[in-house]
Amino acid sequence: MPNQPPIPVEPTGELARLREDLIAFYRPVGSQERLAVERVAFAQQSMLRAARLETSLFQSAPEGELHTILETPGFKAFLRYQSQAERLYRRAIDELLSLQAERPPVPFPQPAAPAHQPQPAVAAASAAASRAPLGNLALRL
Repeated sequence: MPNQPPIPVEPTGELARLREDLIAFYRPVGSQERLAVERVAFAQQSMLRAARLETSLFQSAPEGELHTILETPGFKAFLRYQSQAERLYRRAIDELLSLQAERPPVPFPQPAAPAHQPQPAVAAASAAASRAPLGNLALRL
């Protein structure tokens, strides 16, 4: 098997990008929600790291020797790491959603006042005209 270049375990700026994406998606309010978002970002990074490690393990396996990798203590440790990262992610998301559910409700905005308000004299004349009998209107025409 030809030598392949190693897969980078930590791409530069990954955590910052994860954090920015999470802030844009969840829009945290207050220090507790921001801390929860930070925990979600760390957990996501751990899950991505586990996926890259898994890929590198299987790419480096000698042909026909996959079963030997699956039986090593290192692979069993990897599975524990992967499971822990997923559990931490679920807990961090649950905590963030719980904090957001505890926020006080945001009041609905009041409807805006009409741009043009009718003048009281015009409104009174319109109201009187609408109450006038139809017969009087016909005579005036």
